[in-house]
Amino acid sequence: MKGIVKYVVFLALPVAVVILWLAGVFHPKITAEEVVTETKVVSDVDIGKAELIDVTHYTFTGRVVPEKKVEISTRRSGYVVEVLVDEGSKVKRGQVLLRIDPSDLRSSLEEAEKKVLQAKELYEASLARFRVAKKTYGRFKELFREGAVTEQELDEARAKFEEARASLEAAKIQVEIAKKNLGKLRSELRYVEIRSPIDGYVSKRNVDPGDLAVPGKVLLVVESKKQRVEVDLPEDLAVKLRIGDRVKVKIDTLGKTVPATVVKIEPSLDPSTRTFKVEADLKLEGLKSGMLAKVFIPQEARIVAVPETALYKKWDLTGVWVVGEDGTLSLRFVRTGRRFDGKVEILAGLNGEERIVVRGVERVCEGCRVGGP
Repeated sequence: MKGIVKYVVFLALPVAVVILWLAGVFHPKITAEEVVTETKVVSDVDIGKAELIDVTHYTFTGRVVPEKKVEISTRRSGYVVEVLVDEGSKVKRGQVLLRIDPSDLRSSLEEAEKKVLQAKELYEASLARFRVAKKTYGRFKELFREGAVTEQELDEARAKFEEARASLEAAKIQVEIAKKNLGKLRSELRYVEIRSPIDGYVSKRNVDPGDLAVPGKVLLVVESKKQRVEVDLPEDLAVKLRIGDRVKVKIDTLGKTVPATVVKIEPSLDPSTRTFKVEADLKLEGLKSGMLAKVFIPQEARIVAVPETALYKKWDLTGVWVVGEDGTLSLRFVRTGRRFDGKVEILAGLNGEERIVVRGVERVCEGCRVGGP
């Protein structure tokens, strides 16, 4: 009996107490009316409106590029002995830019000239033998008709004539081969002096005296003085823009806006960006390759737009915080288009009448309420 009492006191009773505590028997009960959810109020944000605006042009960022750009290399290997220009040097078409050591080439050239002389001497000797053999054969034919020589003697004269003619043809071929080889080496000699193919200036120099020049290695880069503007445009403009169209270009560095004429339109699109390249000519002093340019493409449209500061990034999506009639905030995902003058075109997700958060989007949350100053 005592064992049963001990079991109840020391084991069963504590277990029962723990179970009752976990069940909340010893905690005060909270009625449903006492649980109140407070809505977070956010302040220090600016509220504005998505707007419907009429645009007359879109702005794209381009770059100044040279009308012509030539990467100068060499057709033969050799050590550079002289570089006559530096970066920024103005050059004329045909001007010598650098020279390559011609020592080994001159040696080969002298050897080729000797071979041409030897081939000509052999040809002259063969020609003399041919003339003698031809004359002898002609005389033997006359003597054979008169019965003064036998047929065998005539055949021997004919064989010597044919042999002399073959030797003459072979000597003639040797002269032509020697001349061609000499001409090739003389052409190579022209390439030890590398000349500019265009008028312009040296934009890059990658070579110094003593360097080894090899085919394919860019030694100098020469750009034309005349510059253009190059810009990547979206594919929807591919069917609207034509060569000869006029656009406006602004160079912020120079603080000037000038007209430009479209002179080149790339026929294919970049599959990764869905854009195509366009080049436009413009006349403006002070342009330098690499300058940024704003290109204004005429296009009338009515679009929904929001300030760039209104965009909110979540994962790979872009959204805008919309303010409801009661001030409650909700995130609306949108599809964006072009950017211009600090605004972003909204292609889908807004109709242009919504109230939205235009500043402080990082401080708001779903279901929050706008309040405060």
